[in-house]
Amino acid sequence: MSRVKLLPEDTSRKLAAGEVIVRPASAVKELIENSLDAGAGRVVIELKSGGRDLIRITDDGSGMDRDDLRLAVHRHATSKLNDIDDLKKLHTFGFRGEALSSIAVVSRLRVETATEQSAVGTFLQVEAGEVKEVGDIARARGTTVVVNTLFFNLPVRRGFLKSDKYETKLVLDVVKQYALMFLDVHFALRADGEEILVVPKAGTLKDRLALFADAEVAENLVEFKIDNPMLVMSGCLLNPFSASRANALQQIFINRRPVRNRTITRAIYDGYGASLRGGNPSFVLMIETSPDKVDVNIHPTKQEVRFVDERFLYDFVSEAVRKTLGIERSEEIPAREVMFESSFLSGGPEAQQFWQLHGSFIFAQVQSGYCIIDQHAAHERILYEEVMKRTDRSPEQGLLFPLTVELTPEEFTVYEDTREDLATLGIQSKPFSGRTIVVEALPAGTSMTRDEIRDLFTDLAKLEKRSLHVREKLAEMVACKGAVKAGQRLTQTEMESLINRLFSCQNPFFCPHGRPAIIRITVDDLYKRFGRT
Repeated sequence: MSRVKLLPEDTSRKLAAGEVIVRPASAVKELIENSLDAGAGRVVIELKSGGRDLIRITDDGSGMDRDDLRLAVHRHATSKLNDIDDLKKLHTFGFRGEALSSIAVVSRLRVETATEQSAVGTFLQVEAGEVKEVGDIARARGTTVVVNTLFFNLPVRRGFLKSDKYETKLVLDVVKQYALMFLDVHFALRADGEEILVVPKAGTLKDRLALFADAEVAENLVEFKIDNPMLVMSGCLLNPFSASRANALQQIFINRRPVRNRTITRAIYDGYGASLRGGNPSFVLMIETSPDKVDVNIHPTKQEVRFVDERFLYDFVSEAVRKTLGIERSEEIPAREVMFESSFLSGGPEAQQFWQLHGSFIFAQVQSGYCIIDQHAAHERILYEEVMKRTDRSPEQGLLFPLTVELTPEEFTVYEDTREDLATLGIQSKPFSGRTIVVEALPAGTSMTRDEIRDLFTDLAKLEKRSLHVREKLAEMVACKGAVKAGQRLTQTEMESLINRLFSCQNPFFCPHGRPAIIRITVDDLYKRFGRT
């Protein structure tokens, strides 16, 4: 009868390393990320036999002193984490110790390094995870990592590697990925003594792409950048009329890490819609967001990531593609239909197409089906854009009965920091006694209860200090608190006004947080749901 037993430490280390380092390209990826984390401006990669016999990566980054180098080749050694919660705040690629430790277990590894302050550099020799030698070496600031005979102690894994040409191509793909993201870094790749890629520093992404894409693709790329409270997205999109039926350049980065994410890819294709005419778009998409918004640890190599709100991500990306390329989304046609048909509201009951569901959603019949408007999200968008359009003080409405609100010490500190900014947005207030304040006016067209005002300062207190005086963030929060609420009954006139103001917005389809404000259901959709064709 078999019994459960613990694997020997040597075996478990090899298995763990094998999850991260699966071939030469995996090692190159980890080591390039280390160089970039070290602030390198130049990274040179050298290969022999596709990387199976030699990988050498040299950078001019900050380097390591002897004590750090000794620790770096040990498992779980890192300068970037103190506890598990730090993973949510990590802005670097990973942990130099994790990468070097994994590679050291399955190769003969030599590291040479020096810092700006070092009188001499340090070299360290490791074989199968065991440190063999440490000593002094003369060298400039930076680090050189030499990986000899990868998988020499894992002959089965080594035997599964493909041809030298194929393994070199995979390494080339890795280098191109980081070259697209890090425009201020010079990259070079040599294979068996031949220089196969030189990427000088570039001023723009299009300049870099011109090195990798054919002339027609490079010429038809459209650069863009879109800000949102949850993320910043930038990159290049291929003009849909140039889409190819062949393989296309498609690369996604989240927080400067090359990743795969099917939600984003599907959203990009959805954004292009029928304009692709069966072709494939080329794109480079870069998303910057708070580390706690993404999970990069669902795969050992960190090549797959999951966003905290995949629905929002899909909607935001697809809308950004349409907006950048000027592709009309299907909802824009019903929007015009709603505005056109709403002009007939005064024609009698049979002409009124607006009705409210559960005091939260407005239904509007259009020629192609019907639209559903989230009244709170819609009003948020209206208030937000009205505030942001103004260059002077926002209009306000005085309160017949001013509201007194008692704040916590932290909230009162935030109140003092943001009082003038909030006044420009239409919230007039003054200290009353102790930590109690009196709110005398609110932005025109809004309403807030005492609890909602308190919640506003509670939310403001949670923001990072550097964000407190950002007009966009304040406008977003004021709009959220001041908008009509779910469950609030609206008259026909109020619904008509809300919808007309919504479709006058620059971006009527999403609230300031990025959630949908309107969705459309076509008659065809209904036919399908009821099994009719």
